Amino acid sequence: MQKIISSDCYSSVIAGAMAVSILSFSFTLCAESRFQTPTLIHDGAVISLACDRIYSGTLPLAGKRGVVVRPAPGCQTAMLTPAVPITGWTKQGNIWSAAINFEPRMVQVGASFVVLAHEPNDTQTWYAGEGKGRDTVRVHEFNHDLRGATIVWRAEDWLILAQTIADNDRGLLRISQLPDEDFKFPTKTAFYLEGQPWMLNSPGEWIYHQGRLFVWPEDGLSPEGRTWAVSRSVGIDAHASSGIRIEGITIFLATQGIDGSEARDLAIVDTHITNSEEDAIVIGGAGTRISRINVDGTVQNGLRATDDATDVRIEDSVIRDTGMLGMPKRSKGAIVFEQARGHVIERNTIQRAGYVGIRVFRDAIVDHNNIDQVCLRMTDCGGIYTAARDRLPLRTRIENNHISNVQGRWSYAIYLDDFANGVVVNKNQAIANASGMQLHDGFANLISGNLFKDSTYQHILFNETSLASALYGNQVSGNKFVSLSGVPVFRLWSGRGGEHLSRFASFTHNRYAGNPDQFAQLEGTGIVSRDEWVRRMGDANPEFISTGSLPQLPGKR
Repeated sequence: MQKIISSDCYSSVIAGAMAVSILSFSFTLCAESRFQTPTLIHDGAVISLACDRIYSGTLPLAGKRGVVVRPAPGCQTAMLTPAVPITGWTKQGNIWSAAINFEPRMVQVGASFVVLAHEPNDTQTWYAGEGKGRDTVRVHEFNHDLRGATIVWRAEDWLILAQTIADNDRGLLRISQLPDEDFKFPTKTAFYLEGQPWMLNSPGEWIYHQGRLFVWPEDGLSPEGRTWAVSRSVGIDAHASSGIRIEGITIFLATQGIDGSEARDLAIVDTHITNSEEDAIVIGGAGTRISRINVDGTVQNGLRATDDATDVRIEDSVIRDTGMLGMPKRSKGAIVFEQARGHVIERNTIQRAGYVGIRVFRDAIVDHNNIDQVCLRMTDCGGIYTAARDRLPLRTRIENNHISNVQGRWSYAIYLDDFANGVVVNKNQAIANASGMQLHDGFANLISGNLFKDSTYQHILFNETSLASALYGNQVSGNKFVSLSGVPVFRLWSGRGGEHLSRFASFTHNRYAGNPDQFAQLEGTGIVSRDEWVRRMGDANPEFISTGSLPQLPGKR
């Protein structure tokens, strides 16, 4: 058995919420339980972590083969973090401070993630600025020097960017460097500021200044013996490894909980990752298996795959509050496969995400997942999202999923974006969402056997924005649509004119409840009745029913 070096523990107990939510009992804090150097962890080792301590530091498995990481016998879980405990606190007013020899990126007190000090304090109500180009925005004048602060702004409905302020000339802010993306400040720029001492004015915030960490604990109690801080660090580094198995481990306060990039046959089972910054898990290489994990809270993403990831399975896991820690930041979603191929995502629960619930690409199966309350901070978003900008067939199946409470005017339970084609959308339940589905320049997709119920804006939007014919040949068959009063079943839009709508899709054997007079909206015509819809679009063998005649919905999984 591979040994872990650990020093003597002292009996300061992390009390309250952390003990309950992570271990369900109090435990002893070990300030110096450090992992051995990478050269001392041999291929094939079994690393057995004790459950009476917190291991501090990165567990270095990069390039290793056949290593197993698990709790010691008799332990339900073992805990590790790349963060370090912060001690030696003094108090002035409501603020506690301690000397610290690095600049932190995240802070945790007890089980609670503490937010970097910011202004204003409301996550929804931001300042309003006037964009003046790619690197400049005009704001009202503040009574503080803003140079060195960070400005965080909404560059697009789906994108939040952040940059350091280099100069402030009478309310004209200039950022230190251009964003990575080719985006400028919008004419109407919503923004907030963070990272300056004067912003530390509310409970649950922290700031680093001149070698000291300043914290205003949410509960007002001393941070001593229960506070951790971390710079940019990984919990378990399994980069370029092979055959690693991680089971029964709790990881908290890491930039990335587990780095599995370029790994082969990585297995992560019964593991809990909480309070991550960039990603809970990075998936890469081939053959990753993720089962029965819990992710609770990230600043940005949940499970994110690199573009080379193939043959991945994610199943029976619960992923909560991705992109929801602290103030809104850029997020890609709870489970994200942007260009990766060959993945199966099934029987997972996703609750509360700042952006997309599940994003997939080619040769994917998304089956029996329960997605609730996503797109909470950014819109132009989907509960389940896919796109094919290369216009090649996706060969992806989205089936048997339950999607509810997707938020935002331009958000959809299922979003087939940018030439998505070759997608089967079958037997899903989309209930009480902003909108049920969008096909944006999508073609040759099958939408069958789904239930769309109580959408706020429409059940299905067909949206053609390409200059060439791009939205055509879709099949909409055997679905049930239950509409709220005044909400159309379909909207068909095309920048090329209403005469092209008939090629968008064929409609057969669908069942409709509600709204006979405001049935659909057609480009160039406006709102039409269901009779006019059938005449114009050739909807074959429709059935118009009362809401009361629909079968009772099964309970959520």
